[in-house]
Amino acid sequence: MINKRSNGVMGILVAESNAPIPFAEPGFCRKLCIIGSKQGMTVYVFCPSFLRRSQDAVPGYCFENGGWQYRLFPHPDIVYDRCFTHDQRRQQRKRQALEKLSRKHPFVYLTRGLTGKWRVHQTLRKFPEIAPFLPETVPYETPSQLADWLARHGGEAFLKPYNGTHGKRTLRLRTTSNREHLEITGRDGRNDLLRHTFSSKKEGFEWIDKFTKDRPFLLQPYLELSTSQGEPYDIRVLMQKNDKGEWELTGMAARVGPKHTLTSNLHGGGTAHRAQPFLSRELGTVAAEEALSLIRKLSMVIPGSLESHFGRLAELGIDFGVDRRGSVWVLEVNSKPGRSSFFRIGDRQSARKSIENPILYARHLLLSKP
Repeated sequence: MINKRSNGVMGILVAESNAPIPFAEPGFCRKLCIIGSKQGMTVYVFCPSFLRRSQDAVPGYCFENGGWQYRLFPHPDIVYDRCFTHDQRRQQRKRQALEKLSRKHPFVYLTRGLTGKWRVHQTLRKFPEIAPFLPETVPYETPSQLADWLARHGGEAFLKPYNGTHGKRTLRLRTTSNREHLEITGRDGRNDLLRHTFSSKKEGFEWIDKFTKDRPFLLQPYLELSTSQGEPYDIRVLMQKNDKGEWELTGMAARVGPKHTLTSNLHGGGTAHRAQPFLSRELGTVAAEEALSLIRKLSMVIPGSLESHFGRLAELGIDFGVDRRGSVWVLEVNSKPGRSSFFRIGDRQSARKSIENPILYARHLLLSKP
């Protein structure tokens, strides 16, 4: 049990890296370590594989004296899981490492993960104040199902993986005017752009079946969520718990993708803009403020709704689409959100809070323990 006079020990769990700094997100982790030190906490970074090297302490890195220092640390009182992986073997190794760590010294998770886009969608559908803003969504099953979907949705469809990130493996499908040819645009598993035109839908469906093989995908209508210049965009909202354990809207930004591509994700070459002036240029001042007001309202409702099903959460990245008519759509919710948008747009307050809040909420959790 943590001594209430101590502000505690937090371990940041991240993936290994082959870079000179041997772990992911060193810039973000550096800022967390610095802020944690100012709060009187011990904050360090470790990877699942590090736990094989020691039984009585945790090998890791802390940022001190202007650089990363490797040493042995006490077992964490709280773990901030930023370890991204959809590989089942790596997930299993991570679970085993954390179970082993918990047996040595029980810890608190700062936040739990959300288990796939389909479960999140099913959960949000249960709430009447959110359901009208969710795109129609079903699991992709067969080419015949896809053919029927295209026939009922104007010859267009959008496919995305259950567990994808950064816009990878997303596809837009569109039949041509004679409804025989099939055009496919999107991104592959390396996040490279892809574009195919098939002379028959049957040929295109066969390609899609190979593309989705052994991976679950979701099928949705294709929504026209682009600027007047044909650039895809969304509005990213970062919701976080603060030092009182209460949800607050940390910041929001518009993310704009390259012209005539499919996604707006920054990892795919997108740019970030301040949300209010960006939407005002696209929709006009009145429609932009109406859309932003609805986005703020939904952002305050979504976290508690998900917590009621998934358990305690600490932060969420919520992606909203806004179509040319000003209609708002809830596109995705991510429990391990990035925050680089706020640095790119020069929103210093949101950028600072986005780093501070995980530390402040961790401190709140630990000092609130009985």
